[in-house]
Amino acid sequence: MSARTNRHSGGRKRRAFPTWMTHELPLAACLALIWILSDQPSLPGPGERGSLTRDVFNYGSHAAIYGIVGLLVWRTLSTRAEILPRWLVLHPRVSSAAFAVLYGSIDEWHQSFVPGRTASLWDALTDLAGASLALCLWPLAARTVRSWMERGRRAAPSARAV
Repeated sequence: MSARTNRHSGGRKRRAFPTWMTHELPLAACLALIWILSDQPSLPGPGERGSLTRDVFNYGSHAAIYGIVGLLVWRTLSTRAEILPRWLVLHPRVSSAAFAVLYGSIDEWHQSFVPGRTASLWDALTDLAGASLALCLWPLAARTVRSWMERGRRAAPSARAV
């Protein structure tokens, strides 16, 4: 967990953040946010309770936040591969999705004790779907952005020459 030094513009050295601060801390913060929101008797959202608008918002929110959880777990597993058990990092995307659905299930169980909230199997399945979708689409999105950036770098010198 040593901090690295990087050079940036101006020639000064700056200390990079430790890995736990850039990887584990965002994951812990995201999990804490989910727990805190689950502890609320009700959450605001569009439409009336039970309406299609409200359901789409609810399931979309579940899929999005657990997609983020899956990506943060995957990033942490990929960074910490050398110190984690081999079985855990052998298939990091599968492990990340499993972690997301496990945490989602624990959170649903937690909600069953909160007045005004209920546990739902559909929410847990939506958590799994969101994490799986994000983990499958992320490499494609990263590759696409990388190719756009490279294309921009190749085009930049010729644009300056004109």
